[in-house]
Amino acid sequence: MTNKLSHLPSLLVSAASFVLLAGQVAQAQETAPLAGIAPVLAAAPAPGESRREDRWVLGATLASTPAYSGSAERKLSLRPVLAGRVGRWMVSSSSARSLAGMDLAGGISTTVFQDARWSLRVGARLTHGRSSGDDPMLSGMPNIRSSLGIRGSVGYTFSPGWRFSGSVQQDVLHGQGMRANLGLVWSTPLPDGWTMNVNSGLSWANAQAMQTFYGVSPEQALAARPAWRPDAGLESWGWGIGVSRALSPHWRLAGSIGRGTLLGGAAQSPLTQQRSANMAQVTLAYVGW
Repeated sequence: MTNKLSHLPSLLVSAASFVLLAGQVAQAQETAPLAGIAPVLAAAPAPGESRREDRWVLGATLASTPAYSGSAERKLSLRPVLAGRVGRWMVSSSSARSLAGMDLAGGISTTVFQDARWSLRVGARLTHGRSSGDDPMLSGMPNIRSSLGIRGSVGYTFSPGWRFSGSVQQDVLHGQGMRANLGLVWSTPLPDGWTMNVNSGLSWANAQAMQTFYGVSPEQALAARPAWRPDAGLESWGWGIGVSRALSPHWRLAGSIGRGTLLGGAAQSPLTQQRSANMAQVTLAYVGW
């Protein structure tokens, strides 16, 4: 029985890789910046538990987000939470970020450099697309395909509980452009084993990314949807608050709420029905080793 269980982490990692590469994990967290403001936050280890790097995570997240970035419609989705390590590489869904006391970037990533304050990571992750059937406003617009982004990120812990991060991601499959993000996170322990994180972030997109997700070509224009070609610039900013807790040595519970606001050409797009939107999600996951 023990020998069989010893293979479980590698099997889960393989499953995580397949799900990620098939495009079934984490609905639109990178494609729609408003959907990524309120991440699942790190659960504190159970009492007496040491942090380990050979963990795997399996669970589910229930999330309420806009139907697409700028939509006035909402959707409720249930998506898997998966994470595991293969040598120097970590495979994880976006919803598994830091849930097991491991610093995850989402997708497939590895740490190039890390010390007490700085960390540098590189990796790849799926970006999820958009369907013309997601909202009546998108009727007649082309679908945006799921794609693959190459990502580099840096983090800096400048005092206990405070961390700054920055990242750049370039699409490499479908010409969907480049995005950059800056973020600031403050975390603090709460009574009864809870942890609270407060975060704020700002995103920028180049002209190609802005045109892909917010532009309207002359051929797609309608009376209620005039042609629009945005330039590169700030795309969105937002904030989030989350709490998390280790229910036992293996089970983790996390929840978060947040609000994101589109800026510049993204906010002015005729596809944007609502500049600001709220997000909420709850996650339950099992952490094994």
